[in-house]
Amino acid sequence: MHMEWNDLELFLAVADTGSLTAAARKLRVTQPTASRRLVDLEASIGEALFVRDQNGARLTAFGERLVEPARLMAEWAGEA
Repeated sequence: MHMEWNDLELFLAVADTGSLTAAARKLRVTQPTASRRLVDLEASIGEALFVRDQNGARLTAFGERLVEPARLMAEWAGEA
């Protein structure tokens, strides 16, 4: 599976903030843009990454498995 860094950055922002709105603010994009990008990411990998409800976004089991490799990638990107 190939994932773009921008997609993983969005994924981590949502995982860290627990909110698509807060993640959008952190990444300086609009909430609709962040939402569309997340929907596109989930469609491209064929898995839901978050359960969304009025209280925010919680990682799914698949999202839980992806979060640590994504954090490592963020660390390596920061070193580059």
